[in-house]
Amino acid sequence: MDSRTVRAQDSLLARVFAPTEIHGFIQTYYRSGDPTTTDGFRLRKADLKFNGELSPHVRWRIGFDAAKALNLILTGNDTLDALALTAVNADQRSRMLQDAAISWVQSKSFSADVGQQIIPLGLEGTIPTSAVETIERTMFIVERSRGTGLGDVRDVGASANGFTPIGIEYHGGVFNGTGDDVGIVDQNPQKAVAGRVSYHVRLVPDLQFGGSGAFESGPFIQRRERAGSEFQYRDLRFTLRAETMSARDGPLHRFGWYTLGAYRPNNELQFVARFDSWDRDREHETGLTDALERQLTWGASYQLDGNVAKLAINFVHQTFPNVISPPAATFVLIAFQSVF
Repeated sequence: MDSRTVRAQDSLLARVFAPTEIHGFIQTYYRSGDPTTTDGFRLRKADLKFNGELSPHVRWRIGFDAAKALNLILTGNDTLDALALTAVNADQRSRMLQDAAISWVQSKSFSADVGQQIIPLGLEGTIPTSAVETIERTMFIVERSRGTGLGDVRDVGASANGFTPIGIEYHGGVFNGTGDDVGIVDQNPQKAVAGRVSYHVRLVPDLQFGGSGAFESGPFIQRRERAGSEFQYRDLRFTLRAETMSARDGPLHRFGWYTLGAYRPNNELQFVARFDSWDRDREHETGLTDALERQLTWGASYQLDGNVAKLAINFVHQTFPNVISPPAATFVLIAFQSVF
């Protein structure tokens, strides 16, 4: 290896590692009183993120969530008298890898990302977990019994993003799927198109409203449709936010919405309340797997030690209006989290 090659490699390594930034977020909570979940502690998030600049226009980022539990996919065949297990594979959607993308940043008005990234769907899904006012996100994001949520989901693809001088924030891209195919090779030739547009009112800079959507074509059972609306007013002391999200996955129709209000009397203390409605299957009401669920959440949080840590408590009143079991219940979440 000649000296020019060595110098070139050293220069590349210097560009990659010299400006590297490392960020992290850890959240642990205790859940008690929920009839659908066993009481106990949970390591909810253990994020570690790296990012840096390769040139004035090219940036990179990689993120991991070490709290994710690896799931297994079991495959079996019927025999004469039993179901025989024939294969066991890791569910790639449960891998720790979150973001892995390269960005071309032209200006505030335009940038492009290529790689694994958050799909532009919904407003709360784009807010970092450490900045969400409640301990858990809204139900249409958190509840993933159908394979993937309707926000804060990732897939591999390419996107364009920006903020125009007239106050329009835009995000749009083409992805392998709507979060179904993250971490694996696309299972079909069709691609998902997703986009989000939000208008920031110039006369009231703290006010924004807009919508988002996604569509993947193909056979009926494979088709994915998403459509949502958003509204938010946020200043130093108050946050008012509301969203709706409708989804069709083949024959399955889902719908969720919420309204949230938060008040911060000072830089350390925050009070929050949210009403949340989530219908997993609009055609059926037979049990927990498809029942309409409503939650009323209220609580408070306090920033500790220069805002590097936060202690939060949320009370959640949970009801299933159209099924008998489980009955209405109120449970508590107590969380401790830190950002670094």
